[in-house]
Amino acid sequence: MSVAEPEPTTAAAVPEEPAAAPKPFRRPLRKRVMHLVRRAHLYLGLFLLPWAVLYGATGFLFNHPTAFADAPTTSFGASALAGTPMEAVPKPAELAGLVVAALNDRAKEGKPYSLVEPEKAKWVRDFCFATVKVDDTEVNVLFDVNNPGGTVRSRAAAPPPRVEEKAPFAIGGANTKGAPNTKGGGRGAGPRGGDRGEGRGGPKGEARAEPMTHGAPGGPLVLAEPLPERVKAAVPVVLERTGFPTGDVTVTSVPDLSFLMSDGAKTWRVTYNALTGAVSGASADSAPPPEELSTRRFLTRLHTAHGYPGGQNAKWFWAVIVDVMAFVMVFWGVSGVFMWWQLKSTRLLGFFLLLASAAAATALGLGMHEFLSPK
Repeated sequence: MSVAEPEPTTAAAVPEEPAAAPKPFRRPLRKRVMHLVRRAHLYLGLFLLPWAVLYGATGFLFNHPTAFADAPTTSFGASALAGTPMEAVPKPAELAGLVVAALNDRAKEGKPYSLVEPEKAKWVRDFCFATVKVDDTEVNVLFDVNNPGGTVRSRAAAPPPRVEEKAPFAIGGANTKGAPNTKGGGRGAGPRGGDRGEGRGGPKGEARAEPMTHGAPGGPLVLAEPLPERVKAAVPVVLERTGFPTGDVTVTSVPDLSFLMSDGAKTWRVTYNALTGAVSGASADSAPPPEELSTRRFLTRLHTAHGYPGGQNAKWFWAVIVDVMAFVMVFWGVSGVFMWWQLKSTRLLGFFLLLASAAAATALGLGMHEFLSPK
């Protein structure tokens, strides 16, 4: 009797152990951070590309007044000045010596004057300006006092000012230069003691309803609780609450109030200054047309537009973009350094370039600080 050999078992018949699921691949934290930096560097650059181009182009316009000029403009050099008194302008030290000599000639008594450190003599500004009017054209000539040359720019002359009819209600203002100061900082001069709150306004600072005081006949127009008095009353309180010392308060400027007023026959553009009490007016129909905004002037004004206005308008959103550009330009520089460091083949050359950049920026910054510092 033979023993039967066992039948071979099939693979399907033998249960297999379940294969282990592959572990999900996870980048190291450093690589994930750098991936995020690179993407932010890229997409922020794409979004802000129009503003980056604008700032670059308008910066060029500021540096080169004759580029894309909105009026006929040309530059001239030493050849155009040949044979003229501006061909060779005396150096500041030379002119300073002549001024000192002239003062000594005028001096009757006393010790003679002497020039000290002539190498520090300099022009306060770099340019001389002259204007030539030809028919309906105004030509502006700029001379560089340090180097022979300059620019000439021609534009249509502004129309002569119209002889305006004097407003019958015009009132001259008071001279505020000699006005006495108002003492501030005392406990009885603000909204937290004695008559400092309810005496000047309501519980939330509303103006109290009082009759207008028009001042003496022919004198400045003074209203009840004018804007300068409100400022005087508020200054000591603001200084106290913000930790600054208080003292005599002098209001130096308040904005004019402009409005339209009709006398039944004519509409007037009226301007009232609360500081001086002056009232002036001009016919609303005789206002000169606004100056045309050329493309060049529009671009340069965009470059210098800054600050948040009182309401949310186009300028407010422009100010937001200025803040974003300020952040992103710093981010571009910092993120670019991180991206450069990831490329080992560029580290050595990039390191020397960074050193050269730091040295050049430091030297130029110190030089500009010296140039801009008052002497």
